[in-house]
Amino acid sequence: MKLKVAFITIVFFGFIGLSHPAFAERFVFEPYAEQGEWEFENTGVYDIDPHKNKNAVQEYHYAVGYGVNSFWHTELELEGETLPTDDAITKYKTTHLEWENIFQLAPKGKYWLDPGIYLAYEAPVISKEVGQFEGKILLEKSIGKFTNVLNISFNQEVGEGADPHTDAGMSWSTRYRLSRYFEPGFEYWNDFSAIDHHLDYDRQSHQVGPCFYGTLSRHIKYNIGYLFGISAASPRGELKWVLEYEF
Repeated sequence: MKLKVAFITIVFFGFIGLSHPAFAERFVFEPYAEQGEWEFENTGVYDIDPHKNKNAVQEYHYAVGYGVNSFWHTELELEGETLPTDDAITKYKTTHLEWENIFQLAPKGKYWLDPGIYLAYEAPVISKEVGQFEGKILLEKSIGKFTNVLNISFNQEVGEGADPHTDAGMSWSTRYRLSRYFEPGFEYWNDFSAIDHHLDYDRQSHQVGPCFYGTLSRHIKYNIGYLFGISAASPRGELKWVLEYEF
């Protein structure tokens, strides 16, 4: 176990030293791996804003994942988007193929916080896009019927035309386990942008809003929410969703 934790930690901080200025996939990752479990997943966002350059931004992710063992979950994901222009919305285009990995660093409940690490690489599928490495520290804590999850993120673009600066951000989820079908809660997201730029609050992206989680059947999970922009750099509103089919 100690060797496993040390190896993953070294790889994680190697990714930080390398990192997409925006953390577009609105999914707060839990630090767990379920051995032998397959999943199909769709996540997406739709931005609403009076400014044309921020209104109707859409991003979609389609993924298949597998729990390799008790501490490693891996996933392949296609990403696509539509973007606003002065005259219209661009056609949908697939932009990246991403390889995601979650490493569970300890059995659930062994420590006061359940720790994990997320490592991913986005490879561009069209020539004008850049690739990126992303690392996250994953932490979860349940208190009574409340589940709290924190992700601390670091992104580094790579390839021709990449931004040399490493971006950082965080996301927080709290939900109340009312029933397996319906768990109300909220999420908070921010993108600090480049670590060495020290942007003021309104030039960073900050969003917060209500979210609802639950299980529709034995295999289908959902997560839907609406995030309000609370800084000038963020969209006025953003609809986000996650649908998972597990088996």
